[in-house]
Amino acid sequence: MAEEKPQGVKSAISGWLKAAVTSIVGLASGAALMYLTPLVNNAIKPAKPVANFAMQIDGLNVQFNNRSTGGSRGWWDFGDGTALEPFDPGVDMIKHAYAKPGKYEVKLVLQNLINEEAERTIALTLDAAVPEITSFQLFPVSPSDRAPVTYRLTYKVKNASFCILSAGDDKPMEILDDPNQERYVTFNEMGAFTVRLAAVNGKQLAEKSQPVYVSPNDGTNTLVAKLAVSYEAVKVDRMNKDWRITCDWPADVNASVYPFRKERPAFAGSTIVGAELLNPDTKNTAVRNARVEVAPDKSRVILSGELVKPSGFLAPRSAPSWVANVRIVTERRSQPQTVNLGEVAMALSLNTPTKLPMQALGNGWEVTRKSMKIELWDGTRKVWDGSGAVANAKVPMKNQTCLLTVSPQNDGVLLRLDGATTNVPPVLTPVTHLPPPSPAVTPPITHLPPTERLGPTSRPVGFERQPFMKPKSK
Repeated sequence: MAEEKPQGVKSAISGWLKAAVTSIVGLASGAALMYLTPLVNNAIKPAKPVANFAMQIDGLNVQFNNRSTGGSRGWWDFGDGTALEPFDPGVDMIKHAYAKPGKYEVKLVLQNLINEEAERTIALTLDAAVPEITSFQLFPVSPSDRAPVTYRLTYKVKNASFCILSAGDDKPMEILDDPNQERYVTFNEMGAFTVRLAAVNGKQLAEKSQPVYVSPNDGTNTLVAKLAVSYEAVKVDRMNKDWRITCDWPADVNASVYPFRKERPAFAGSTIVGAELLNPDTKNTAVRNARVEVAPDKSRVILSGELVKPSGFLAPRSAPSWVANVRIVTERRSQPQTVNLGEVAMALSLNTPTKLPMQALGNGWEVTRKSMKIELWDGTRKVWDGSGAVANAKVPMKNQTCLLTVSPQNDGVLLRLDGATTNVPPVLTPVTHLPPPSPAVTPPITHLPPTERLGPTSRPVGFERQPFMKPKSK
C-alpha cells in the first residue's frame, strides 16, 4: 500500500501548480494583447472620418476631388435640389453639371464603420458662361429677289440659355430655346432689312447680323402663295445623368452570398426612360448577376444582383462593397400646346413648280398633330385656299382659269400652277360690202413740239431698318 502524503504537502504542491499556470497564462495573454492591440484598434475602432474635397469649375460643370480620410460611406449634396450622390471612398473624383448659374452650398457627409460622422460644406458661385454663336447663315430660297421673298436661317450657339431673333421692325421678336435650329423668314415688301440673332446667357450676350435687300415687285408677277403651319405638340426635355449606387454588405448577414436589390427614384417632375449599367460584373469577384432596369411606371431604376463574401480571417470586416455606375436618361414633358411659327410667302410663276418650305419646330418637340393652310393671291385678291393635296383644281388667276396641283411633303409644299384650261376659238367677223374709200386727204404739215424722252420711273429702292434701335424723334 502506498504511503499517503500529509495534507499539508498536497496543499503546498497545489498552490505551486496554480501559481505556475497563472504565470504562464498571464505571460501568454500579455504577449497576445501586445501584438493584437494595434490590430484591434484598427479593426474594431477605426479612425474618425475627416470630410474634405476640392473643386474645379468649368462654366456650369464642376469637378469634385475627394480629399477625405476615414470614411466608409456617406453622400454628396450638390445644393441644387438633385438627388443625393452616394460617397464611394474608392473614387477620387466625381463630376456634376448644374442647370443654371447661381449660388449653391455643396456638402459632403461621411461616416466610418462605427457611425462616427464628419461633414464639410463649401459655398459655390457659378457665373454664366460666355455665349458664342458658332454658325450663322442666311440665304434665299425664293426664285427671285422681288417681294415677297423667303430666306432660310440656320444657326448654332454654345453656352446660351436662349436666343432672340429679329428680322425687321414690322415683325415681332422671337425667343428661340434650341441651340441648333432652322427658321424661314419672309419679307413681304421691298426694302433693306437687318436680320439679327442674339445669344443670351445671364447678363452676357453675343450677337451676329446680316443685311437683306428685297427688290420691289415690278407688277408683272402678282401671283403669291402663302403657307402657314400649326402644330399640336409636347415639349420633351431629355438629359443624361450618371448615378453611382453603393451596395453594402449588411452587418447581420452571415451567409456567403447576399442577394441585393436597390431602387433609386427619378428627379421630381421627370421620368426615367432608359438605364445602362456601365460597369458590369464580368471582372468583379465581389458581385455577380448584376443588372439594372427601369420600373414599369418609369418612376425609378432597380439595381439587383448578388454580393459574394470573400474568405479570410477578417471576412466580416472586409465584406464586399460594390459601387454600380448607372447611366440614366430622364425625360420631362410639358402639357400639350399649340405652336404657330408664322407664314411663309413666295411669288409664283405660271407653268413652273414652286416649293414653299415648312417652318419646323426644331429639336425637343413631339408632334401629335400638324395642320396647314395654303392660300393663293392674285395681287390683293385671294383666289384660293386649302389645307391639303389637290390635283388640277380650277383657279381663276390673271384673267384666265388655271389648273392648280398641291403636293404636301415632309419639309414643305410643292405647288404648280398651269395655264388656261380651255382653248377659246377666235371670234369670226362676218364679211360685209363696204363703200369704196374716200380719196386720201393729206393733212397740212405743222410744227409739232418736241417729244420728251421717256425713261424709267424713279422710286425709292430701299430703306434701313434697325430692329434693336429706337427710331429717331422728328
